[in-house]
Amino acid sequence: MIDSPTDTKTLIAAAELWQRDGGTLRPVSSFYGGCDALRSAADATPPESSAIAIAFADGKPLILDELTPLSYLHAEAAGSDGLAAAVILPSYTGSEVSSVLVIYLRASVAGGHGGADAVACAAVELWAGTRGRYELSLDQAWHPGLERFARISQYVNFPMGAGLPGLCWQSGNARIVADVATAKAFLRSSSAEGADGTSNRLSVGLGLPLLRDNALQAVLLLISSHATPLARVHEVWMEDPDRPGTLVRSQGTYGGNAGLAEASTGLTFRHGEHANDDGKGLPGRVWDAAAPSLLGGLDAMADAGFARADAARDAGVTWALAYPVVVNDSVRSVVLLMG
Repeated sequence: MIDSPTDTKTLIAAAELWQRDGGTLRPVSSFYGGCDALRSAADATPPESSAIAIAFADGKPLILDELTPLSYLHAEAAGSDGLAAAVILPSYTGSEVSSVLVIYLRASVAGGHGGADAVACAAVELWAGTRGRYELSLDQAWHPGLERFARISQYVNFPMGAGLPGLCWQSGNARIVADVATAKAFLRSSSAEGADGTSNRLSVGLGLPLLRDNALQAVLLLISSHATPLARVHEVWMEDPDRPGTLVRSQGTYGGNAGLAEASTGLTFRHGEHANDDGKGLPGRVWDAAAPSLLGGLDAMADAGFARADAARDAGVTWALAYPVVVNDSVRSVVLLMG
């Protein structure tokens, strides 16, 4: 199991990638940062009533706005680690669930303005189809510090092609909005401020379509604020239409990490049977496997041939998480998050 011994400075506090080993569910990779109680609980097999086991059984993504439903993780452990919510994301081979990614979210980020903890202000949402209507509505959400934004979101619907969820649905691809508070394409921008105003307004938005057997399950939105980012780096990698087998960055944000942004400029990766492991990088390996990957700790990133390991170390990055967007049994793009 891969683990990171260091704490993170993002609302994504920890993550686990679960697979089935015979009849047993096991985490095959993970990072825990400073979440010692969660790390101690990780070896326990989730009971059939847990959210992880249910995700393997029904294949549906899930947002837990409290962690008590994860019955292998006691409320005391969640509280002591400062965890507040979790996202459960199945991935699929055809119609079968091949793995489940669990992303744990913390209630605050340490070392904010003036050294004080910054209370979470973010939006994590699942937008799903409304029966009998050709549009997406809010299915599940975690909206810490965003009461007005949460209220408005309950009454919003997105037809195909409208707003970030509708654009992801129409294109079948992931999309990044660099500043949702000012973006015309983000239809809720007027309410994209936290309780303390513009100092903690919403910033980067990532839309990730989740498809099973080519049918849209939901669109996941991860929307950070300036003070409490969900991740520090957001990237979307796609195949260059002029260079088959070559992956290029179609979008990326770096949270003010100039060195990491510079190291990412012009970077390419290879995929396919003729690409060697050194040239694949994390996006290339995820593309070829059509399955998520999770790297926790700089040593794990370096051992995996992470092309930007030095820049990541200088930027204080300690984890990387990659998830493929699969359409018609073919990978369309790879989303890469770092923190």
